[in-house]
Amino acid sequence: MCGRFVLIGDWGKIAQEFDLSETENTLSATGDIYPGQDSACIIRTETGNSVVNLHWGFVPKWATPKLKTKLLINARAETLGEKPAFSDAFQKRRCLIVAFGFYEWTEGKKPFYFYLRSGRPFGLAGIYEPAITPSGPKSSFVIITTGPNKLIAPLHDRMPVIIPVDKRFLWLDYSQYDKDRLKSLLVPYQEAEMEMRQAEFTARRR
Repeated sequence: MCGRFVLIGDWGKIAQEFDLSETENTLSATGDIYPGQDSACIIRTETGNSVVNLHWGFVPKWATPKLKTKLLINARAETLGEKPAFSDAFQKRRCLIVAFGFYEWTEGKKPFYFYLRSGRPFGLAGIYEPAITPSGPKSSFVIITTGPNKLIAPLHDRMPVIIPVDKRFLWLDYSQYDKDRLKSLLVPYQEAEMEMRQAEFTARRR
């Protein structure tokens, strides 16, 4: 699973990386991003790529105000198109979650930080649900996970999906829905382009 990622507030670098149509910084939060926080996501609009601040964690559609339900923060790539909680969003509401790195924990609760060798921000594959009513749950996203690459495999059995630069347009293009083609993107990212280090903090997985 992916339970925490990092967003650095370098708006110029983010705007350039994702070819944003906005010119003003619209980041609602930076630093370590936890489930239940708002964070910057890229969606495709009629004018190009735009940033929206979405809440990390779906509230299941069957939840009620009186029922305390755990947020859905990750979706498995293998069952994304079949799960009722995610299938509609997979078809119509795909997004990229802006990140500079993410954490994974070993079974011994040791956190490791993973990032690109280039130091560039990247887009984690995500899907989102819009807010239905002003008093209801916020517009929210989940991060899609897949099996690990060779860098992560010795530490953890899952990793978030990173969409390569040349596949971002396909992922964000809602005009066509080819499930098999989209699912071909949901694979482990090339380990040769990544680095890792043990995190400097001692933290329990959230």
